[in-house]
Amino acid sequence: MVFEKLNKNALKCMYTATGAGVLISMAILTGLMWYFALFSNALLAGVYLFAMLLLAANAVISPPFRYKRYRYAINDTCIDLREGYLWTEEHIVPLNRLHQISMNQGPIDRMYGLTKVVVTTAGGEVTIRFLEYQRAQKIADALTAKINDLALLSQNGGHHE
Repeated sequence: MVFEKLNKNALKCMYTATGAGVLISMAILTGLMWYFALFSNALLAGVYLFAMLLLAANAVISPPFRYKRYRYAINDTCIDLREGYLWTEEHIVPLNRLHQISMNQGPIDRMYGLTKVVVTTAGGEVTIRFLEYQRAQKIADALTAKINDLALLSQNGGHHE
């Protein structure tokens, strides 16, 4: 099976999304520390500083790891998706289990011209992320055609017409 790699815009998207999440987390933590007047406690202030450093390190370190580990492959029988940072996950979706294919973009994806393909099965969803729009469209069209072929085949009792 040949795994596809992501383009460099995917890495930029990962940095932006991770950075935004880290900034929101830092703002919430800072707000809680301020609201409950916890900065005066030296131990809690130290824990706060340590948490801030961990969050900042995560924003810098995690995107390259995630980018390097993210792979997907689609063949005649399945979709194989591998992703992760500290722990990696592998999702193998048999094509004969597909129910629905959709595409979507969040605001950060849109900034970098990227799109997600969401594959729905009876068991849940798998999302192929960080795809250029044209590539996502080709994948969505090919998987939709596969769903239609399988539906037609099952209607005809397993015989192609």
